[in-house]
Amino acid sequence: MDNDTALWELFRTIARGDTSAWTALLTALEPELLTMARRQPIGRLRDSADTPREIVTRVFARLHAREHAAIRKLCAYDPPPELRAWLRVLVRRSAIDYMRESPEFERATAARPDRWISLASLSSGAPAPGPSSLAEKRELVATTVRDMVARATAELRARGDDAFTRLALEWRIPRIHVRRLATKGEQLLSVLGAVLEGRNQTEIAAQLGLTRREVELTIGYLEELLQARFAE
Repeated sequence: MDNDTALWELFRTIARGDTSAWTALLTALEPELLTMARRQPIGRLRDSADTPREIVTRVFARLHAREHAAIRKLCAYDPPPELRAWLRVLVRRSAIDYMRESPEFERATAARPDRWISLASLSSGAPAPGPSSLAEKRELVATTVRDMVARATAELRARGDDAFTRLALEWRIPRIHVRRLATKGEQLLSVLGAVLEGRNQTEIAAQLGLTRREVELTIGYLEELLQARFAE
């Protein structure tokens, strides 16, 4: 980002409604945003290699939200702010949001909020009439995860690691979920199918050749994914 003039032009192009500059802006911003993200005081979360990219993905989501409202506001300032100071604020806010949503943060403070759905609640055979029936809920969950695995796998083959950021922005979910979909998709689908068949964790582990801990973690990943994907 040595050439601030070129970067400002990208911002102003988007602010004028020309979104063709969006990809160029992401490419120009990402290296320095990653550097800023690595410096954030977020405790043990800094130890994860994925953390800086998760934070950068959240910055991009802020810039993209509400038809690039943040970019339009930036370009409306008179005089313009110092660009790196403005970006550092975005990175800091995104890092705080990421920390607050992580299990590490939640274990140290309040109890975790209710998840969007509990997979255990979908394994019952009890009938439920109407559009919220168990059968329809099971189909929604199974179809959603299957389609996301297929898309993430294809995008990873086509784009490499860039696919994780692109899909995280599109689906509005943390980047780590996209990585799991692309690299552990078959395991996610196998465990999900067994859960929906009503099998317990011990049975699933024996059926799939996994440890019980692996099954427990995979179910947790699935529920976190569903909560993130269907969050309002």
